[in-house]
Amino acid sequence: MGKVTRYFHVEKPDKIIGEDSSSNPLNSQQQPVVTIVAKTRSKKRWVVRNQPERSYGQKQQPGFVPPPLPRDEVLKYSRGPGLNPNRISEEQIRTGIRRAKILKRDSKVVSGIDQARRAEILLLEQHGGIEVGQGESSLTLNQCDIVKQVDMASATKSFHLTLDKFAPYKVDYSLNGRHLVLGGRKGHLAAFDWVTKKLLCEFNVMESVHDVKWLHNETMFAVAQKQWTYVYDNQGLEIHCLKRMDRVMKLEFLPYHFLLVGGHESGFISWVDVSIGKIVAQFGAKNGPLGVLTSNPSNAIIHCGHSNGTVTLWSPNVKSSVASILCHGSAVSAVAVDNSGRLMATGAMDGRLRIWDLRNSFTPLTSVSYGTPTAISFSQKGLLAYSCANATRIYSEIGQTKKPFLRHMSHGNVISSQFCPFEDVLGLGTFRGFDSCLVPGAGEANFDALERNPFQTKKQRKESEVKALLEKIQPELITLDNKLLGEVDTNTLKKDTDSKPTHLKKAEIELSHRRKRKSAKIPKAKQSIQSELKLRTIRETHQRLKKSEESKGQNLTSDDPLNRFVRKKKSVVSTPVAEDTDE
Repeated sequence: MGKVTRYFHVEKPDKIIGEDSSSNPLNSQQQPVVTIVAKTRSKKRWVVRNQPERSYGQKQQPGFVPPPLPRDEVLKYSRGPGLNPNRISEEQIRTGIRRAKILKRDSKVVSGIDQARRAEILLLEQHGGIEVGQGESSLTLNQCDIVKQVDMASATKSFHLTLDKFAPYKVDYSLNGRHLVLGGRKGHLAAFDWVTKKLLCEFNVMESVHDVKWLHNETMFAVAQKQWTYVYDNQGLEIHCLKRMDRVMKLEFLPYHFLLVGGHESGFISWVDVSIGKIVAQFGAKNGPLGVLTSNPSNAIIHCGHSNGTVTLWSPNVKSSVASILCHGSAVSAVAVDNSGRLMATGAMDGRLRIWDLRNSFTPLTSVSYGTPTAISFSQKGLLAYSCANATRIYSEIGQTKKPFLRHMSHGNVISSQFCPFEDVLGLGTFRGFDSCLVPGAGEANFDALERNPFQTKKQRKESEVKALLEKIQPELITLDNKLLGEVDTNTLKKDTDSKPTHLKKAEIELSHRRKRKSAKIPKAKQSIQSELKLRTIRETHQRLKKSEESKGQNLTSDDPLNRFVRKKKSVVSTPVAEDTDE
């Protein structure tokens, strides 16, 4: 321990009061007088010597030029072809300042693509997978074998909940993959953090539950009950009752549009804006009950499966279906669309699973026959879970091979399944409860915290909710082809130009130069001149009328009976003036 210095010191006087006086009997008990003097703290100046100057980024080495990146690695971050400064003419951009701003903005986009590729080294997480030896098959692996080979944290994510009394159960994970809600057909509802196993709420609505769905975050979820659709918070309190959405069989939520979609037993499909609580659109599909329904994450189009083997595509802006695909010869039992919006998987009562290409005129890619599917779901990395009875088969490359790479046998028949976002976990709702299965390579390893953050705090959740509301996409922008949003509607523009007349008569315009006012006295002078001109014209007209009246009076004869109405002139009597004489 170093030396401790005091900031105050004590000074003792040389002589104590009353030391030499013999008259004081209490000389031994006399206390010394102590004065405390405060020291002034010296100001120290810290000087750092022989330290190099700190610089950040490319300023450390001014002459350093980063090596060029391969073209194939940069294309996945590309946002399309940029601007060519040589092709930008002066007619398109007239001012040089505007031209410089546009080119600077385009250079930022190009540099951002380069930085995104170079930042891949910071993504330390790697995707999972199963590696088997030569002559072995991954189909022989079960959950016990997988749990033994993974770490302890991942092993706790595989569990089974026995819930026999209120089964079968519908399952749904939150958008960030942290929370789970279970809905039993006999009215049991439970929401909890499935990672820490912390229960948020649990209650019974005392009527049948057909489907459950988380909304934009883990604070609210919607429940399709026997009569109406209800919205509850994470504490189990009822927030809202949507009576316009009655007898709903299937629910879907569009997070970027804040739209809750429901398929009714009566054959109607409804879109409800949960941010304002109003019905955006409600159409009749006219193909029976809508129990099979899913959404396309890329363009927010709703895919509905019907009993006649067709799958119809719906948008809230069109009263009829935007497309209808004949997928099977029997009733469709399950539909799923991958995150990229390229593939659609359909299952029917004939026991076939078919994969469709949504880009090229809805052509079928492959067909697999394993039995009547009850639930189909895609993962973030493109894995497909196909549930039939109590068996669930998982395909890694469904478009190239027809054999699954993993299989799981549940205790009861599966009615709903969903992959957990950002986790290698598959959730299954069965007639015996809930199963959480480990599927290596299913989830996205590196998540974007600004988009979906599984570890967000309460403050971050509030800020993300406000940001999502400000960036909400209007339902009018939901179209089958997203490319139309960035293009100009040339057809309507051509119709408008054709309707206008091509030849117009040139109007004759007389141009006259306007003199500038030199001073403020000129308008006053003009007013005085105008007033004098008016008075002069009035006088002239009055004299002219007077002369005309006189001429009319002279034309009348003395015998005319109308002569009595003529104004007579006053007679002037002149008196003779006497002349002065000198007489």
